[in-house]
Parts: sequence; C-alpha cells; structure tokens
Amino acid sequence: MNALLLLLITTLTIPTPSLIFRNGDHVDVDDGVRIEQGHAIFRSGGTLYSVPESEIDLSATRAVAAVPVVKADSTLRLKVSAQDRDRLLRDLEQNHSGTPTTAKLPPLPPYVPEREQLSNSEEWSWRRDAQTYEETIRRAQENLDLLRTKADQLRGHIAGLLSLGYKPHQFTYDSTQLQNALEQIPYAELEVQRAERAYEQFKENARRQGIPPGWLR
Repeated sequence: MNALLLLLITTLTIPTPSLIFRNGDHVDVDDGVRIEQGHAIFRSGGTLYSVPESEIDLSATRAVAAVPVVKADSTLRLKVSAQDRDRLLRDLEQNHSGTPTTAKLPPLPPYVPEREQLSNSEEWSWRRDAQTYEETIRRAQENLDLLRTKADQLRGHIAGLLSLGYKPHQFTYDSTQLQNALEQIPYAELEVQRAERAYEQFKENARRQGIPPGWLR
C-alpha cells in the first residue's frame, strides 16, 4: 500500500458546523472536522483543537453535517449567554437520557387515586406539603451531584490530555466546561441548604400548631 493511499484511509474531513461528543456535548466549529491518525482536529472561534477520535460521535457529527443551515433573521435572534446556553444544553441532554432536569421547575405532588385519598382534607394537605419539601431537597441534591460528577470527569479528561502531551491551549473548551461546573457547585450547595432549611422551618411550624408527626410522612 503506497503512502498516498494510506493517507487517504487515515484522514477524513467532515464538513459540519458542529462537533458532537459521545457524552452529548457539542461545540461549534469553523471549517469542519478533520479525522487524522486517531484524533479529531478542528478550529472553533479561530483556535485550533485536537481531541481523541474515541471521544467523538462520528455518526451524530455526520448527521449534523447533512442538515442544511438556514440563516436566521438577526433581528429576531434571542440573545443567550454562554453559561445559560450550556445549562440549557445540559437540561436537554439529561431529559433525553431520562435523568431529572436541573431547571427550576415547581415540584409536583405525587398522584394518588381518588379512592385512596385521605378522608381528612387537612391531613392530606400537610402530607402533600411535606412531600413537596422533600422532593425539592432531592432535586437540589441531584443537581449538585450531577455538577460534582461532571467536574470530576472533566478533571480526569484534562489530566489524560496533559499526560499525552497536549498543551492547555489545545483543550480550552474542556477547561471552560470545567470552570463553569466549578463555579456552579457553590450555588448548587446553597440551593440544597436552602431547601433543607425551608423543610426544617415547615416541620417546626407544624410542631407549634400541634400537627401529629405522622401527618408529615
């Protein structure tokens, strides 16, 4: 096999506007993606990047390349910050994978068939409120756990790139993602503390009003 044929086999260029990663993340690229010697090489915002091909979802990237791009009217474009965009993308990814969303949605009370509802409407009201507080705590904790897991995964990924000899400017996207996750963790921890504090205050109010503890389960 001559050198030219070998080069054609090991090099692939995908004319795509976005590069899709196996974990669901995506990044906009300037002039497509080149797969060469086991690495995906591309430019984003004018900066050259190189990541292992094993981390790229080639099928999804080709699918994006096959979709025609329609230029939107700039007067109707919704301006979204980079942080808000990343948060919305994470919410979509989690919804597709069946995990809870991190969006601040009002918690829903559990469904109970009418024949099983408590005859005492006041007791049912206290039970429902208690379950709502508990669900709020669970969602806040899940959000915090997701951020911590993502930060740990990004740290490991960056450490792997450094061990392979990559320079920091070659994986600024991963570094930015890690920084965003680390910045959100304190706020997520605060949400957990607030949810727990609100629940404790709710139980204290119930105690002062002489509500039986069993009504709060």
